[in-house]
Amino acid sequence: MIHIFTEHITPRLIYVLDFCFTEKGEAYELVSTREEWNKLEVKSLNYSNQEIKCDLQINPQGILFESEIYQSKSVVFNDGNFEIDGVNDELGLIFYLLVRYKSYYSQNLDAHGRLNAEHNTLVKFGLNKVAVVDRLVKSIWEKLSLDYSKVQNGFKIIPTFDIDVAWAYKNRKFIRSVGAMLKGKKPIERLKVYAGVSQDPYDTYSYIREIAAKTEQIICFTLLGDWGKYDKNIHWENYSYGSLIRGLNLEGGLGIHPSYASYLDVDKVKLEINRLETITGHEILKSRQHFLRLKIPESYNTLVAAGIKNDYSMGFADDFGFRAGTSFPFYYFDLKQNKSTDLLIHPFAYMDSAMKDYLKLKPEQAKEVIYDLIAEVKSVGGQFISIWHNSSIHDKGEWKGWKTVLDFTVEKGLEQE
Repeated sequence: MIHIFTEHITPRLIYVLDFCFTEKGEAYELVSTREEWNKLEVKSLNYSNQEIKCDLQINPQGILFESEIYQSKSVVFNDGNFEIDGVNDELGLIFYLLVRYKSYYSQNLDAHGRLNAEHNTLVKFGLNKVAVVDRLVKSIWEKLSLDYSKVQNGFKIIPTFDIDVAWAYKNRKFIRSVGAMLKGKKPIERLKVYAGVSQDPYDTYSYIREIAAKTEQIICFTLLGDWGKYDKNIHWENYSYGSLIRGLNLEGGLGIHPSYASYLDVDKVKLEINRLETITGHEILKSRQHFLRLKIPESYNTLVAAGIKNDYSMGFADDFGFRAGTSFPFYYFDLKQNKSTDLLIHPFAYMDSAMKDYLKLKPEQAKEVIYDLIAEVKSVGGQFISIWHNSSIHDKGEWKGWKTVLDFTVEKGLEQE
């Protein structure tokens, strides 16, 4: 039990302290008067500007005592320290990064309505490869003489897979298959798959099951939206697709992949969740946005309204690293409502297409990046989550060599220090 002195007890302060301590196995107690503080034998953290006896003092900038959103709030990185409006407030910075404060008013969106990595605070300072929040929490624990080893030993690797298109050629509607062949889209390869001579290139599920057996936990997210420009999966009522989904469900977990068309439409998201629940026969509580279309707070509020409890969309579509500065799950805090919710956000460290298509990395270059990212997460004891697609690990064509990158990720993630 640690004791924390503060003159103001607010939803924002409790949210940060819960993340720093409670959710990592350390209880705390708040004290708001000097008289009560002076009676204590153990005086741990002083989160105020008052000069009182304590093990560690952090001077508040004020962001944790506010209830509004201020676009004028400035975060800078100088001489190894972050400052909010000129104040080195570690707890305030943790809050700023976790809640994605800037996302509430930034207008720098791409064609899909996403906030590009270049506009992220940590990317601007070249620190997206660093779990800034986790390092700050670890530092606070060490300054308070708390045993962080129990947290650090909790490291685990969780490969995840998005099933955007279950099969390249199999189980397609006849008219679409014929149309594709008439357009000259790999007719020979298609015919070989139809004839059973070759395996469908997107049928990589035996390999995914091998990954599940090695890591003991994977999560697959399936797309069940109606056909559209960016939603081209097999029809949700297809028998083979249903069988595939039920099989993947047994490998460690399954979540909905809300379609491109369902963006910010709670009724469509609920419909797609219901389809997946019909197939699996149980409640679906996990989700990841298709195309990582994440608009804060609207996307999260849509998921909350749809009954989702765990989301895996927090990360970069066009870069790698820690978008919110952490590798630990954290609860969604709605700044507009100034309150925490029960939606747990699970950040990921990298996505296959970001490495290959946006950053133009070669497989060996990607491995170097991943090596450092895994080492970073292991040093703080977080979760190392990666995003792959069943269509990116067949080791052919443009994805030749990338299967080894996933193998490398699993190998390094399971490697004992």
